Amino acid sequence: MLPERLLELGMGRLAWLTGVSILVAAMAIAAGAAVAAGEEPMTREEYVPRLETICKPRAEATQRAIKGVRDDVRRPSRIPIAARKFAEAARIFGGTVRIIDRVPKPANDVARLNQWFVYLNRQEDYLQRIAAQLRADHTIKAQRLTSRFIHNGNLANNVVLAFGFNYCSFRFSRFGF
Repeated sequence: MLPERLLELGMGRLAWLTGVSILVAAMAIAAGAAVAAGEEPMTREEYVPRLETICKPRAEATQRAIKGVRDDVRRPSRIPIAARKFAEAARIFGGTVRIIDRVPKPANDVARLNQWFVYLNRQEDYLQRIAAQLRADHTIKAQRLTSRFIHNGNLANNVVLAFGFNYCSFRFSRFGF
């Protein structure tokens, strides 16, 4: 009874909707294939400059956000300011990591870069934890986390040493230390 009713209501509309649905699905599949084809894995020589163009302005922004934090931590009245600076640095750094993680990785370096991103995500976590400890007025715990932050950054650099990054590599001096 239902199929007859559909025919009475207008098979043309049903067929049209089916056709449009198939067309939209085909276009989505074709667009996905085009995007996948456009994002072929690049070589290391192409990857490094692409990441550097992303990292440079964000590294400079992080440096500006964290400027003077060493003096802020030394003065008890300025610890809340230092906490805000670390939180802002964590926000910028985390955003950078998320952006560069979306760049297609060179096929030969995927495992190495995945390990690097593990270290980079830890870096963001350390910055957030430092900010939280400073907000709680726990400067000694923040100093311990800072040591871990620096050590983890050096480990991250060791993983991608062969890439020759400048702005995408960890430089503790950019973080006011």
